[in-house]
Amino acid sequence: MDNYETEEQQVEAIKRWLHENYKMVLVLSIIGLGSIVGVQQWKQAQIVKAHTASMEYDHILQVVKTNKNDPIKQQVETMLNDYQDFTYAALSAMLEAKQMIEAGKLAEAEEKLQWVINNSKAQNLQHISRVRLATLMSAQDKNEAALEVLNVDQGSFKASYLEVKGDILVALKRINEARSAYDQALEAYAAIGANAQILRIKRNDLGNS
Repeated sequence: MDNYETEEQQVEAIKRWLHENYKMVLVLSIIGLGSIVGVQQWKQAQIVKAHTASMEYDHILQVVKTNKNDPIKQQVETMLNDYQDFTYAALSAMLEAKQMIEAGKLAEAEEKLQWVINNSKAQNLQHISRVRLATLMSAQDKNEAALEVLNVDQGSFKASYLEVKGDILVALKRINEARSAYDQALEAYAAIGANAQILRIKRNDLGNS
C-alpha cells in the first residue's frame, strides 16, 4: 500500500509541476522541434547548392572544351564568391590558373592557385596547387620564395614536393642538395609504386657527387 501511495504521490507531483510549468515545456518543445526542422532545411539547401555548383562547374568545363582560350573569369568569380565551400570552386580556380599560364598571365595564375591553397577544404587540391605554384614561381626566377611554398607538411604528396624541390635547387645551382631531393623523391615514388622515369633521367643528368 505504501508503494502505491508513493507512486501516486509522484504522479500527482509531476502533474502539478507540468501544470505550473506547461508554458516553459511548450516553449522548449517548440524550440527543439524548430531546431530539427532548421537542420533538415539547412541540409536540403546544401544539397541543392551542391547540385547548382556542380552544374556551374560543368558549364565552365564545356566552355573550355569548346574553346580553351575562351575567358572563364566571370564564371570562376561566381564560383569563388557563391560556392567557395564546395570542391567545384577550387577546381574552377585551378582550371582558370592553367588557362592564365597558357596566356602568359602568370601573376593572375599565382593568385588563383593561392586562393585554392588558402580556401579549399580538399587537402589534395591544396597540395597540387602548392606544387604548381612553386613550379610557376621558379619559372619566374622566384626560386627562394618557391622553396618556402614547399616548406609545409607534404602528406601523401611527398614525392611531388621533393621532385619540384630538386628542380628548384637545380635552378639555384645547389646541385648536391638537388641530388639529395631527387634521391628522396625516387624513394617516395617507389614506395607508392609510381613510375618516375623522367625524374630518374633528371637525377642521372646530375651525376654523382
